[in-house]
Amino acid sequence: MPVWLPLLWGVLVGLVFSTVGAAGGILASVGLISVMGIQDPNLVKPMAQALTLATPLIAVPGYYRQGRMVFSLAFILGAGGILGALVGSTLSATYLTDIDVFRSIFGVLALGIALQVLSRMFGHKQKPSTRSERAAAAFEGLVHDGGSTSAIGVKHGHCSLRRVQFVFGGEQFEYAPRAPFLAGAGIAVVSSALGVGGGFLLVPFMSLLLGLPMFIVAGTAALAIAVSSVTSIGNYIWLGIELDVPLLLLLLAGTVAGAWIGPRLSSHLHERWLRAILGLVLLLIGIRYLGGF
Repeated sequence: MPVWLPLLWGVLVGLVFSTVGAAGGILASVGLISVMGIQDPNLVKPMAQALTLATPLIAVPGYYRQGRMVFSLAFILGAGGILGALVGSTLSATYLTDIDVFRSIFGVLALGIALQVLSRMFGHKQKPSTRSERAAAAFEGLVHDGGSTSAIGVKHGHCSLRRVQFVFGGEQFEYAPRAPFLAGAGIAVVSSALGVGGGFLLVPFMSLLLGLPMFIVAGTAALAIAVSSVTSIGNYIWLGIELDVPLLLLLLAGTVAGAWIGPRLSSHLHERWLRAILGLVLLLIGIRYLGGF
């Protein structure tokens, strides 16, 4: 294949993942299977996860400087992800080795999450007074006025085993640590089994169930994914999977470039645009892998 093809696909993976905090691993797998012609699922899985690992390393510092990281939530999700990644990658390397089965499961998951995100966005009009929307509006207003986003960025308050509180955009948010730990473990089982980062499940969990603004979801998801991806990739290699290093290096080079652009681009996009990007990307991938086109 021409050298520019994996480079360009890597840019797309890094850009999408660092912008919305999801779909990077899915796009990486789509590229490896459908664009670059790899038909071994056990090679696709760790290769795709390596790209989802590179993106957080580049994007997270940018989100941190913008005050868009909920570190406590990312580490709790990541702690659960370590356990889930070990279980999921071990089972997948043994039992999920048929490319057609792999592609079908992949498509169903992507399509289901896409419909969930888009139905929440277009199915009914949410009240404009929710904490998430007020915080997002405050952030957008500050960016529009050219102010420093760190001034209204994430600041942690009360932290305990039962409740964690933080403030973003002048609004207070809270969550119980047990829920993200269990969610991180469950999501990591699925993501490591399919060789994706898990952002397509983490982002809806944080934005829809925890009620957090998308502006802080992307960076938080990226950091949590880094933890579980390292665990999963290491386990695949330990199980005997050999990576295609030259191809991986080309993809990584493009991913790094895309991940650098993502945080700078996303801070200028509206909240609904970020949700729309995530939903449409997943919808197209789901339809494609279920034989829609």
